[in-house]
Amino acid sequence: MLGGIGFAAGFAAAPVRPAVAARAALVSGAEVVVRNDSVGRGMSLVGYNTGHYLPGSNTSAWVAYSRINAARFFASFTEWAPDEAFDDGSGIATVGDFDARRAELRTDPEGNAFIRWDLLEDLFEHHTYANTNHYRLNYQVGELRRLGVTPILEAAELAWNRPWSGLWLQWQKHYAFSYHLARHFDVERYNFVNEPDHPSAAGDLVDQAVYVRGLQIASDAIRSAIADVNDRYGKRLRATVQAPVITHASSSSGDDHMDADHDADHRDDTTGWGEVSLRNLRTDYHGEQVDQDLFDVFDTHQYNKQAPTYEYEIDMMRAKMAAYTPTGVALPIVYSEFNRRNTGAFETSGDDVETPAILTDLARIWAAGCAGGVEGMIAFKFQNTVRSNGIPYGTGFYYVADEGAYDIRGATKAAEVNRMFARGFAGDKELLTVTADDGRTVLAAHDPAGGRTYLWLPHPPGVPTAPVTLDLRDLPEARPGGEVLVEEVGPAYSGGVVERLGLPPSGRLTLRQPADSVWLVSLSAPGPRVSVFADVDASVRRDGDPAESEAELEAELGVCLVPDGTPGAQVSYLEFDLRGARPGGRTPRHALLELFGSTDDGRPLTFMAYALSDTSWSGEDLTWATAPHLDPVHCRPSDVGTAVFPAGQLTAPGTPGSVRLEVSDSLRYAVDGRLGFLLIRDRRRAEDVADDGRRAVLSGRRSADRTARPRLVLSD
Repeated sequence: MLGGIGFAAGFAAAPVRPAVAARAALVSGAEVVVRNDSVGRGMSLVGYNTGHYLPGSNTSAWVAYSRINAARFFASFTEWAPDEAFDDGSGIATVGDFDARRAELRTDPEGNAFIRWDLLEDLFEHHTYANTNHYRLNYQVGELRRLGVTPILEAAELAWNRPWSGLWLQWQKHYAFSYHLARHFDVERYNFVNEPDHPSAAGDLVDQAVYVRGLQIASDAIRSAIADVNDRYGKRLRATVQAPVITHASSSSGDDHMDADHDADHRDDTTGWGEVSLRNLRTDYHGEQVDQDLFDVFDTHQYNKQAPTYEYEIDMMRAKMAAYTPTGVALPIVYSEFNRRNTGAFETSGDDVETPAILTDLARIWAAGCAGGVEGMIAFKFQNTVRSNGIPYGTGFYYVADEGAYDIRGATKAAEVNRMFARGFAGDKELLTVTADDGRTVLAAHDPAGGRTYLWLPHPPGVPTAPVTLDLRDLPEARPGGEVLVEEVGPAYSGGVVERLGLPPSGRLTLRQPADSVWLVSLSAPGPRVSVFADVDASVRRDGDPAESEAELEAELGVCLVPDGTPGAQVSYLEFDLRGARPGGRTPRHALLELFGSTDDGRPLTFMAYALSDTSWSGEDLTWATAPHLDPVHCRPSDVGTAVFPAGQLTAPGTPGSVRLEVSDSLRYAVDGRLGFLLIRDRRRAEDVADDGRRAVLSGRRSADRTARPRLVLSD
């Protein structure tokens, strides 16, 4: 197929369908009412526990795609802080000896006789973590900071049941690790010991007294290190310690492990792990009362539960924090691990993170956390890395290759739910009052930076496709000319835009929401919108049918995946010239990719769009062998993270219709005013074969129907 250069990009007012669209309901059902009343802020930390993260991989591109603003990862001191890099504690027998050596070290953090910085710095820069998650420390933290993602370090070693000489060794490890990351990367957040309440920790944390003393010493080391970095380098970092990082704060049996739990693990028969941590909030390792909290955030995990458990648990934790802390103040709450099921449960449950019921459960859990005012929720885990038993983590949200640099191969439907939530509710959004008359879980938030209001609508469990009326008339954007976009993840869609509607004068509209679906509805105020038509397109096939006419190829684009080495695979390219596209005279902040087409078998087909910063291919005669940024053997994109960036998943309907995707994030990849897209159905994992041989057929830039031609709709 030839890749040609057409006429200059066309600019036109973007057509918006009225709210009597094909999916609009004919009768009224559930009603959701949004009021312009502020009831809080968005979730400060929306993130993942990361897995592999190596130089040369495409991981950073997918982290950026995910829209998260926080990431937690494990850093065992066995690897990152070996004993030989520190003073062994000889001569330390009492807490007084400990204090004297601590004071001496802090007089010269970088030139003392205790820490071998040469050994540590080499490890931090060059060592590859050998545990389940393979990463290089400096590289991963540097990339996260570059992307605006807050790192949360689960850095520890179970070596606390020791005399003061051994505790001095642990203090040095926490100090040196925290000092390095604060000095070079401004890292502030640390967990102390992952799940001390798990029976596997009992070999070292033989009782709660050992645990509390360890927390006191580690907290002091972290705070001392960050304070010393601030003093030496003029920074204003704030140490944030998260504890107790327990497996759960409640269960079907009661409020364990917040409170006592009379089970086979007798360490918490009298006092719960949450309670003992909170009661010692103002006690230091000397056993003295101090005026600073031992930790700053109440951290817990939760798996295998649905949203009502979180709703109960958040209120319970706040009440018990107020009762158990010496200050009577409830700390912020972070769930540093959560998922609908844990790894073991997914291996036997018969469902996974692609299952619609799991998606809607996750969406309701996100809503429960946000409505409950938690500071953060960190899903476990980013990639489906392979466990020691050879089985990939069923909790993984992104598919990852188990070879080479461990590249990401694609996103699950659950990942797209999390991505929608992050766009609408992460960070400094203003939460609004919203009610639903059927009791469903809903959220609404205004984004002052983006000029939009978002509505989070997980479909109620066990309810078939049904109408829902949205009453938006109290919102400032609800004026004639306002626009509503509906993005959907569910059985048929993976984050694409299923509706683009003009808001009726009444400020109300009724739509039919499919069963087991999650919607992110966005309302934007009236304003100029500009359509930029593709000025270049191309479609290439592997061993394409030579009988197909050139005229047909020029008028349409296609996407098809087939087994490696067999004919028929097809990908398509688009290029847009954005120079001069300034809606209202301003640089566009929002972009919607609009295509038109269908599948060849009458069933919806989902495929990926990748943004291309490199458009040097335009004007060339493209073949399968010369197609840019394409692995011709495996039919997947190459150069992801350097010239190719994931933009989202589109779904072609079974009958001719619009194919839309919100691609505002992709605008940052335009170079010299030009932005390209690669449309491809790439194989995310070996088992991903259900769509082999199926094809999406899309109108090209030379389509006789001008309204069906590929376009970007831009707005401020």
